[in-house]
Amino acid sequence: MSKTLRAFVVAVSAPALVLWATLAGAHHSAAQFDFSKRVTIEGTVKEFNVTNPHTEAVVAVTDAKGTRDWKFEGHSASHFYRAGYTRDMVKAGDKIAILIAPRHDGTDGGLIQAFTVNGKTVGFGGLSPVTGKPTENASESGSSLPAN
Repeated sequence: MSKTLRAFVVAVSAPALVLWATLAGAHHSAAQFDFSKRVTIEGTVKEFNVTNPHTEAVVAVTDAKGTRDWKFEGHSASHFYRAGYTRDMVKAGDKIAILIAPRHDGTDGGLIQAFTVNGKTVGFGGLSPVTGKPTENASESGSSLPAN
């Protein structure tokens, strides 16, 4: 490859690589969540997809504003399985309590930190979805998120 062509490839590739790295970092950032607050949300599961790169859940929540779908983000599938999640543990129609770190902007949703469904609790860092405190029922092997 000639020096001119090589210089051109580098000149075009470098900005593209920087842009890609910036977008990937922003997508996987947790900066949108307020870890200084913990909120427990109760509702009915519409979707619960434990997949990579991160879990996504949609829960129908009824509150003073009415019933609407809240979207939640969670850890990767491996985090969920290490914390005690099993396939088919959560199905559409199940009642669920989810402890979340809410969004800074106040919109519906947040980052899943623990949840209880069908009498089973899965907690990341051993957090209870009811109290936000460490619990014996939640796995200690999950992610170590800041505790209240």
